[in-house]
Amino acid sequence: MPQPLFLTYLFCVGACVGSFLGVVIARLPAGRSIVTPRSHCDACQQPLRWYDNIPLLSYLVLRGRCRACGVAYGARSVLLELLTAWLFVALGAHLGATLALGAWLVFASGLIAITFLDIDYYWVPDVITYPLMALALAAAWVPVGPTLKGALWGLGPAALLWLVAVAFHKIAGKEGLGFGDIKLLAALGLMLGLPAALTALFLGSLQGAVAGSIILALGGHRQKPLPPLQNGAGPEDQDEEAWVPDPKAVPFGPFLVLGALEVLFFPDFFARLFARLVIGG
Repeated sequence: MPQPLFLTYLFCVGACVGSFLGVVIARLPAGRSIVTPRSHCDACQQPLRWYDNIPLLSYLVLRGRCRACGVAYGARSVLLELLTAWLFVALGAHLGATLALGAWLVFASGLIAITFLDIDYYWVPDVITYPLMALALAAAWVPVGPTLKGALWGLGPAALLWLVAVAFHKIAGKEGLGFGDIKLLAALGLMLGLPAALTALFLGSLQGAVAGSIILALGGHRQKPLPPLQNGAGPEDQDEEAWVPDPKAVPFGPFLVLGALEVLFFPDFFARLFARLVIGG
């Protein structure tokens, strides 16, 4: 397949996946099924017709409004579709038509969902991170990334972050880091290997500190409270009382994801940057 056609195909697939991720992000926190009921307008509860649910196109045709009641959907859904579509294109251009591309398309989809859930609710759900760990281990067996040994060494940064979190709790008497972030870093480490995972942790911490300082200076980030679970069903980790962050705190997960993608797309540049700033090489 010619590359322009291949990338166009990935763009369309990415837009469809982004539309599905919007459903996941909206329903998962309340423990609702991501399969049923079919997509509908939250304002009037009218099910969407298939031609009103085409990623990107339906939004443009309807100008972001429900056909039945005219209520605006907001731009977030179309932005999520665009983000996923362009990330799929970038991965396709970078990795080509390989097994590694297939693994990373699935892995990146999970990372996008985690990013938005962490921004909205300060929540990195186990129901996504654990399958990402399993996917990374499977990719190591194929292998389409680090060897199995290299993948297991990639757990080192997560172990380091866990030690930092435990030490902070002992010293300050409170938790300063959610364990969801540690699990996310473990999944990234298994997929990237040790050197790249360390660099991703460094980049995420650096960019998180800079962006977090700016956000706090502007009044802080205010996450939404997790919605009540419907019928008591839902991911078990939503009920954990392990950590209640400061209301204005900035989530760390999106910056870990950003650091991991930077290392994936520009490994040599960021490896040299990490060596100069941290190792002094």
